[in-house]
Amino acid sequence: MLHKIFLNDIIMLALVIINTSIMYIGGFYNESYIFVVLDSIFTLLFLTEAIVKIRTLGWKGYWADGWNKFDFILVICAIPSLMNLVTDTVLSTNILLSFRTFRAFKSFRLFQFIPNIDYLIRGVKLACKASFVVVIAFLILLLVFSILTSTIFGNIAPEYFGDPATATYSIFRLFTIEGWYEMPDAIAQNSQEGMSTFAKVYFSFLLFAGGIIGMSLVNSIFVDAMAQDNNDEVINKLKEIEKKIDEMKN
Repeated sequence: MLHKIFLNDIIMLALVIINTSIMYIGGFYNESYIFVVLDSIFTLLFLTEAIVKIRTLGWKGYWADGWNKFDFILVICAIPSLMNLVTDTVLSTNILLSFRTFRAFKSFRLFQFIPNIDYLIRGVKLACKASFVVVIAFLILLLVFSILTSTIFGNIAPEYFGDPATATYSIFRLFTIEGWYEMPDAIAQNSQEGMSTFAKVYFSFLLFAGGIIGMSLVNSIFVDAMAQDNNDEVINKLKEIEKKIDEMKN
């Protein structure tokens, strides 16, 4: 009976959903001992699930499944949260409390029931490989303009470009077209008219080069690579149909 429960994916998925819901509600009552007990119960349940599966499938059989690897890592990360049951002083330790949130990632197992999920994952992997060089080039572009912008405007707008790290975050925001106009406006308020005009032209160029062209290029290559796998399958099927038609003619 115990094996049937913990080896049933539907039952375990229901437990994951209930656990995630309780964790969400418990976020409003961090000092409530009831939610600490409930969290610990779910941690023990998922730990038991891992033990039952390992005993049933064997370690090699268990570890061969990617979802089992995912579950096992999350359970191990959540085990330290059981210390919250030992003493009330641990209850207020944010680090230990954060460990229990790892279990919320188990809700990703919902993806396991998406039709053709393996096909979609394969497409994502292919897209990542195809766009790898472009992403690296984009990151280099980001770093170069971050250093340049920090050198030019670091003293004028230190809140945005005071150092290369801060500038990198600001330029990335600009590339995503997020509040890009705030940066030249801040420079305009703290500089003379000539520098203000230069800043507006400079950031407009960055927006066009990195935000409109750069990000669009990365997105288009990624999406095209994901669709390419599907196109290859269609092409192969068409070739098979053409081959059968030729055989029928002969």
